Amino acid sequence: MHPLLFSIGPFHLYGYGAMIVLGGLLSLGWLRSRGARAGFRNPDDFWLIVDAILLGGFLGGRLFYLFVYTRPFSADFWDSAFSASHGFSVLGAFAGVPLCVWGVCRWRGIPVGKLFDNIGVVAPFWHVFGRFGCFLAGCCHGRPTSVPWAVVFRDPKSQVRPDLLGVPIHPAQLYEAFGNALIALALYRLLLKTEAEGRRPGLVIGAYFIAYGLERTFLEFYRGDTVPAGFLSLTAGQATGLGLMAGGAAVLFWRSRCSPSC
Repeated sequence: MHPLLFSIGPFHLYGYGAMIVLGGLLSLGWLRSRGARAGFRNPDDFWLIVDAILLGGFLGGRLFYLFVYTRPFSADFWDSAFSASHGFSVLGAFAGVPLCVWGVCRWRGIPVGKLFDNIGVVAPFWHVFGRFGCFLAGCCHGRPTSVPWAVVFRDPKSQVRPDLLGVPIHPAQLYEAFGNALIALALYRLLLKTEAEGRRPGLVIGAYFIAYGLERTFLEFYRGDTVPAGFLSLTAGQATGLGLMAGGAAVLFWRSRCSPSC
C-alpha cells in the first residue's frame, strides 16, 4: 500500500506511525473527557496514566516483536529495534500497559477496576487505527487467497514478505480492524450500562481480554506472518490469545470478589 505517505527534506511521514498517533489522540482525548468516571481526581492523574500507557505500550510491544518475530541480536533485530515504520506487536502491549498502569494506580490511589474498564473501551478503538497503519505498512499481512476482496502489495518498501509481493492475499489487517471496531462499540455500551446500574468494575476489561483473545486466535488462520509458539502446534498469536482469554476469566473472578469501590 503506502508505507511512506510523503517526505519533505529529511522528514518522512510513515503511514503506520501516522495512524498510531491519530488513534492515540482520539483515544486519549476520549479517556480524558471521562474524568472522574474513569477514576481521575485531577489532571496530574490523567497525564501520569497517559505516560504509563505510552511507556508500557511501546516497551511491551517492541520487546515482544523483537524476541518473537526476529532472531535476537541479528541484523533484523537491530533494524527493527530502531525503526519508525515497523517493529511493534500489540500482543506485547497487553503485558506492558497493564503493568505500568497498575503501578501508577497503586502509587496515586486511582481505582484500578474503574480505570481499566475505561481502558477496555479505548484500547480496541485505538487498535482499529493501529491496524489501518499496519495495512498501509504491509505488516501483519494475510495469507495468499483467491477471494474477491483480496489485496495485492507491490511496493518493495512494504513489510509484506518478499515472496508475497504481487500475490493476492487476505486483508487480515482490515479483518482485525473491523472486529476491534465491533468490540469497542459493544464494550462502550456495556460500560455505560454498568455505570448506570452501579455494578462492580472489571466486567468491561475482562470482556475485552476474552473478546480480543477469541478474535486473535481465530484470525491467525488468515495471517501470513505467523510464527510458531513452540507447543501444541499453536502460533504465537494463538498462544497469546488463549492467554488473554484466561486472563479475562481471571479478571472476572477477581471482579466477583471485589467491592464496588475497587
